[in-house]
Amino acid sequence: MRIITSLFLSVLLALFSGNAKAKVSPDFAMAETQLDSQIQDEPESLIGKHFLDVKEADPSGKAHRLSKYAGKGKWVLVDFWASWCGPCRAEMPNVVAAYKKYHDKGFEIVGFSFDVDKDDWENAIKSWDMPWIHLSDLKGWQSEAGRIYGIHGIPDNILINPDGIIVARDLRGSELEEKLSDIFGKY
Repeated sequence: MRIITSLFLSVLLALFSGNAKAKVSPDFAMAETQLDSQIQDEPESLIGKHFLDVKEADPSGKAHRLSKYAGKGKWVLVDFWASWCGPCRAEMPNVVAAYKKYHDKGFEIVGFSFDVDKDDWENAIKSWDMPWIHLSDLKGWQSEAGRIYGIHGIPDNILINPDGIIVARDLRGSELEEKLSDIFGKY
């Protein structure tokens, strides 16, 4: 199903944007060039690699870099979602529970939203009870974070270890809980 969704979204992106590639700021051009085709063909290829930095704004408009949180000694889940996404809404209670259970032990979440409407984005953050950092450029599928990480379907996520290495992708439900339990059971 994920492959079909990715293919469908890629076709829509190409039709409506005139091309399949969104522009990426010069800060990320080198990293994108090196990893873009590999990520598109093999999303799991990010595992074992150092995270790629990305800069987007929080709901107040203040810009944040992922590097402010990742690679700083904490485990960081980078969560890709949107307020209009039914599967995201269904998965969010699992993510919230993980945050509440492991945050005090060194677990952080950075959410990147694929929303285009700021009010919808902010309302979902409040109503879904998501107390972590939230970032978005409000460009939907043209999102810079989505391009850098090759996101073609949401919800999706990557787990970054304290040294900044991506160790897992697309952890949902019991898989997320099991992975975090393994990690934080050691502490």
